[in-house]
Amino acid sequence: MTRDRGSLPAMDYALQVVGAYDHVLEIARVCERRGAAAVALADHYLYGSDDDRYQSAAAYDSLVQAAALGRDTTDIEIVMLVSPVTFRHPAVYAKSTISIDELSGGRFVLGLGTGWHDDEHGYFGIPYPDRNERFGMLEDGLGYLHKFFTAPEDGFTSDRYSFKGLSYKPAARSDLRLLVGGSGPKRTPTLAGTFGGEYSVAGTEPDGITAKVETMRRAAAAAGRDPDSIMVTISSVVVSGDSDAEITENIGRIDSTGRSPQEVRQAYEKRGLVFRTWDEHRERFSEFAEAGVDRVYLQLVSQDAGLADEALVKLRQ
Repeated sequence: MTRDRGSLPAMDYALQVVGAYDHVLEIARVCERRGAAAVALADHYLYGSDDDRYQSAAAYDSLVQAAALGRDTTDIEIVMLVSPVTFRHPAVYAKSTISIDELSGGRFVLGLGTGWHDDEHGYFGIPYPDRNERFGMLEDGLGYLHKFFTAPEDGFTSDRYSFKGLSYKPAARSDLRLLVGGSGPKRTPTLAGTFGGEYSVAGTEPDGITAKVETMRRAAAAAGRDPDSIMVTISSVVVSGDSDAEITENIGRIDSTGRSPQEVRQAYEKRGLVFRTWDEHRERFSEFAEAGVDRVYLQLVSQDAGLADEALVKLRQ
C-alpha cells in the first residue's frame, strides 16, 4: 500500500490480545464491531517473569490461534506481533503464513523479531544464542521469507538458511507483507526497510521515533523499494479513563487476583507502565501521527472486552 505522507488518514487503531481462544475471539469481534484495523497476537511460550506467573498465565500457540481467527472473522487483519525468529525455522514460518493467509482470505501479517524472553527459551529447551547471532538469524530469516514469498523459483542461500529454487505451491499473494518489530536504532529499522511491509517501533516516545523511521526509509530506498509503502506502527499500553480515579478503577477490572484496584495499579507502575487519561492518550497519539506513525496496537486493555470496546470509541473522539 502506498501512503501519501502529506494527506495521511486518521490514526488506525488495533487491539493486541493473549489468552484462551474464546477470549481472543471476543476481542477480535470487538475490533470488527468498532471498525478497528486489526487484531494482533503476541507469540510467547511463557508470560510473566517468575515461576508463579509462568504457572498461572496460560500461553497458547499463537499461529494456531491466528488460523482459527482466519475462519472466525471476516474483515480485520490478523497480525502476529511478533514471533521470535528463534522459535521456528523460516520454512515453518513460510508455510504457516501462506496457509493462514489463505484461510483468512488474505488478511494475515507475520511479524518477526529477535526474541527477548530468556526463560521461555530456557524452560522449553529452545536454543537462545546471543543478541548479535539472533540479529543474524533475523536478517537471514527475513531474506529467506522475502524470497520465498516473492520469487521462490530463484532459491535462497545465506549463512544460516537456504531453500532450493522451485515454483512452490501454494504461492504467497503478491501484496503479503512482513512486519519487522524491535526497539533498536539501526539494525531493526534497516531490516524493516530492506524486507518489511510494516515497521513496528518498540519502546519509543514521539520525539524519539523520527531518526528510526528515517533509517528505515533510507534502507528501503537503498533496496530499491518505495519507503512510503511501508507502514509505521507502535504498541502502547492503554487502560484509561476520564480521571485518575476512573483509571484506577478500570485497572482493577483487568486483574483476577483479588487485589484492590490501587494495589494492581501500583504493581503495574513498579514495572514501569504509565497510565494516562483519554485526553492525554489522544494528544500523545496525535504526536505519533505527526511523526509518521500509521497505526497503534493497544495493549493490556484487551484483557476486558468492555474496556477494549470503550478504548476504540474514546480514542476516535
